Order: sequence, then structure tokens, then C-alpha cells
Amino acid sequence: MYVKRLILNHFRCYEKIDCQFDQDRIYISGENGIGKTTILEAIYLLTIGRSFRKADNIDLIQTGQNEASIYLIYHSESDEKDHSLSCVIGKNYKVFACDDEKVPKVSKILRKLIAIYYIPSLVFFFQDEPELRRKMLDETLSQLSPQYFYAIDRYKKLLKERNSALNQGYDSEVIDVLRNELINLSYRIVKDRKDLIARLEKKANLYYNKLFQTKERKLQLVYKTNSPDDDDQESFIQHSLTLFEQQKSVENIKKTTAIGPHRDDLIGLLNQKELARYGSQGENRLASLSLKLAVADEYQQVLKNRPILLLDDITSDLDEERCKNLLSLINDENQQVFLTGTTLREGSQSYSVYFTDGKNIIRG
Repeated sequence: MYVKRLILNHFRCYEKIDCQFDQDRIYISGENGIGKTTILEAIYLLTIGRSFRKADNIDLIQTGQNEASIYLIYHSESDEKDHSLSCVIGKNYKVFACDDEKVPKVSKILRKLIAIYYIPSLVFFFQDEPELRRKMLDETLSQLSPQYFYAIDRYKKLLKERNSALNQGYDSEVIDVLRNELINLSYRIVKDRKDLIARLEKKANLYYNKLFQTKERKLQLVYKTNSPDDDDQESFIQHSLTLFEQQKSVENIKKTTAIGPHRDDLIGLLNQKELARYGSQGENRLASLSLKLAVADEYQQVLKNRPILLLDDITSDLDEERCKNLLSLINDENQQVFLTGTTLREGSQSYSVYFTDGKNIIRG
């Protein structure tokens, strides 16, 4: 699949732009802080309904305006047709549409446009808070499986409800009913996360060694959970009930749910040592990038569509050898790639170049 056209109205710094894009490789050039990332952000927002940056709706709307809008036309290989996605953003709402028809909820746009993003802050992916890594797992699995999207969405709502009940001292029977629902949902969430990480680990390790041009480094992904490790659902439920019983006094004191996938984490190891503690910045950068490329392969394998790569300022901190290795890996004729940066690096001469000054974007 590939983006053919993007129209922004009052989105962040842009008053109005209308861009036509080529099928393959696009390089967006401009000064730092000028609005290059905003182009990638707009595309990604139409894949999962939210920005890859921490942003409230008001942050997405140009200063002095009440609404912003994004309109995008993309070509899908699954039916060899063009389709449209759009979003109107107000201070307290987002309204989405597919093929110019309003959809009732954001889940209806999932698996339409598939994209993978990489932004510079992901160099801290394995060092940051666990919430960031859980978010990556949830976004990936939500794209791969409607059932997972329902499970995690329902889990979050019930978790909020149970924590509120604990805080307000509700009857124990009410709290236990919510616990039982959470446990049933947890089985699906934990199992899917565990299976996904096992698949991603093999692909990520392969990419990591290709970027370094070596076989001496072993990248491992370890799933950390306080939920039971049982693959059998009945055993999982029984062991979960035991764990909740053991943590009952802790929950009563802290007024929060102590057991479940909302406390999970993803740990990166390089040659058996934890990346977050012992890895260099370069090793952490390439590990998180390798994981993103592994997710792209997973999307292609499951969804039968090669996702669009949105790579923000990806080459600026790479040496020439790593940069060439990366550009070689992503120069797939059947995949659209968006790169941003201030200067073209060796290997990117085949890209169609667009320039932005924060107000307009023009093809060079």
C-alpha cells in the first residue's frame, strides 16, 4: 500500500497543504523544528486514531483555529483500489471517515492504512517507562487482531472501574466480579503478547545483525509479567485467582489492582545483558529500530500488505556504514518509505525530495 495524496487544514503549523506522493521513496527535507515530523504524524494518526507524539487534541490544531483536518488517499494492494481516510479534530473530539463515510468509532479505521513509525526519542525505548513498551505491543496487536483490540479496550475500561471501586470501598462481591472479568480478558492479552514477542525476537535479532554486519551480537526480547505463565486458559484462571487472593491486602491498602497485563514489560537483552542498563546509545537506537522493522515484517506476513515506513530523522545520528546498511534494508521496491532530515545521506539519492518551510511543502 502507499499514500498518494495528503491534505492538511490547520493541522499544527500548516494552514493548508495538498501533497501528491510517489509510490516508493520520499525524502522530506527542511530545517530542524520546521514541521517535517508533522507530515509523518498526520499519516500515522489515520492508521490508529492517535498521534505517535504525546499530544492532546488542542496541540494538533493550528493556533487561533477551532478545528483541524487530515484527508488522505491511499492505494491498497489487497483490492488494487484507491481509498480515502480522513479526520476532523476539535478540542474535545475526533471524527473519522473511510471512503468519505463517517465511521462510528476509531476501531473502524484499523487495518485500513498500515504504517510503522520511528522517531528519535525511541532511542530510549528500552530505557523509558514500561507504559511505552506496553503501548507498542497493544498498537501492534490491535492492528493484527480485532479480537485483541476488543480485549485490551475492554480490559482498560474494567481496570479503571475496578480501581475506582477499590478506592471507594465497594462491596467485595462487586470487586470480585470485576476481577473475574479482568482475568478472562488477561488470558487473551498475555497469550497474544507472549506469542508476538517470540515472533518479533527472531526477526529483530536478524535485522540488528544486518545493521551491524555481524553475527556476534544476540538481541533478545523478554516478556515480563506478574500474570501466570500458563498456556491453558483454565490453569491461567485458577492461578490468577490465587495471585489475586495473595495480593488482596496490598490492593486494599494501595486501592489499585495489583495483578494483570497493565503491569507488564518488555525487556531487551544484548548478549545476555540488559540494554537499558548496559547498552550504549547506539546499541539502544539500533535495537529499537530493529524491533520496528520486525513489526513491519509481522504486518506483511499477517495482513498481506507491506506497511508504509515513517522514519523521522533516522540517519542523522548514524555513522556512514550503519546509514548505508539501513538504507539498503529499507529500499524495497514494494514498500513506500518516508524519510525526513536536513541533508541527504549516501544511499538516499533515489528518493523523491520534498522541501518544507513549515508553511508549504513542494517537490524539489
